[in-house]
Amino acid sequence: MSQYNLLKRVVFLLSLALAAVAADNYTDVDFGVSLDYSRFSIEGGVYLDVYLMIPQSAFTYIEGESGLEALVVMQAALIQDDLVPYPPDRWQKIFRVKDRDAISTMNYVPDISKFFVEAGEYILQVDVIDAHSKKRQRLRRSVSLELTPPSELKLSDITIASQIVKATKENEFTKYGQDIIPNAQRTFTQAAPMLYHYFEIYGLSGEGNYKLHTQVLSLNDEVVLDLPERTKKMPGVSAVEWGGMNTAGLASGIYKLSVTATDLSTDKNVNQLRTFYVLKPQKKSREPSATENDYANVNETQIDEIFAVVSIIMEKNDERLYKRSDIDGKRNVLTAFWDRNDPDPDTKVNEFKNEFYSRVQLANREYSLETEAGWKTDRGRVLIKYGKPNNIDRYPSSLGQKPWETWHYYEIEGGVQFIFVDRTGYGSFQLVHSDARDEVQDYNWERYLK
Repeated sequence: MSQYNLLKRVVFLLSLALAAVAADNYTDVDFGVSLDYSRFSIEGGVYLDVYLMIPQSAFTYIEGESGLEALVVMQAALIQDDLVPYPPDRWQKIFRVKDRDAISTMNYVPDISKFFVEAGEYILQVDVIDAHSKKRQRLRRSVSLELTPPSELKLSDITIASQIVKATKENEFTKYGQDIIPNAQRTFTQAAPMLYHYFEIYGLSGEGNYKLHTQVLSLNDEVVLDLPERTKKMPGVSAVEWGGMNTAGLASGIYKLSVTATDLSTDKNVNQLRTFYVLKPQKKSREPSATENDYANVNETQIDEIFAVVSIIMEKNDERLYKRSDIDGKRNVLTAFWDRNDPDPDTKVNEFKNEFYSRVQLANREYSLETEAGWKTDRGRVLIKYGKPNNIDRYPSSLGQKPWETWHYYEIEGGVQFIFVDRTGYGSFQLVHSDARDEVQDYNWERYLK
């Protein structure tokens, strides 16, 4: 058998193995697993880190040798033109707990998978399977892997991490003597405000110094936090960098971490961005002055960013009033909107507002694309506006048919559905039809499947 035919047979067999996983009788659910990835340059190819954040409490626990145990099987694969050119990474975890009362208190845990592959366009597919219940969450992302020319100054993706510490024993999270614990959610709270980041620099001239400038930007690229510049001696033509910052001073919202590296010998510079999220509990005082000043320190650019998200659930009259208002009027429109929808004004917490931002966080976690925050996507918008669907029917790609999903809501308007189609084939599902009021209606939507 020729080497070419052997390679084709290997790819075919790998594809059959992946298809076997897909064909198993699993029920598709949302465990709340988050997926992220970072791309790094290696000679002749690309090193891809795949990050997961796994909620231990989401799985089925049965009696084991030392208490209750959940068995979770995970598989990560790269798909190209409906084939699997590299062996999928398949592994399992056993989560243990003493009793059922303790299950709800279990934390999220990070996990990682790695690929060394050639450049190209891929679909990253990750399956997380609850072995005891035969339930599965499938996550898919389009991944573009490019070669880095040796002479080109370039930064890798920025890995957003929950912790970076000196490694005492090498493990799957170790890079250059440091344990990089990824935060696949890229979300930070009051309880866990420390954001760490890791990246690599390629194509340095190899002599003299280079400079690093780190900033936190708003979605509109306004500088929110400007960290001091650092100048360092080049260790060679490449370098690795990591650092950290406290997000405690940032308001709830979506931000960009911006890193600029400058080769001071050539005066060339390169920039890389990575979004992250800050989530804080939304509380308010019953004193009128405090309520009136909810947005007192928010400038017009920032309040417009807030409105862009909140407008998803606003009535048209509120939107029109906001757009006709000056900065003080905009603040009043938003404050009045939250107050009017507070289900229990006698408490300090606005449950409606908290639920809204929880949905925004979930949309960003589940539906963010490489170039678009999850709340901006069609699926993210529907999730934020209507909440989690009662049921989701997922249809993967097949010969002559693009992937699509149907979301069912049984209690809204007597029962409605939303149909999303991945028209590009790269994970960007677009709403093509719904029978809900004020949503797109196209009863000939099946043409988008071809």
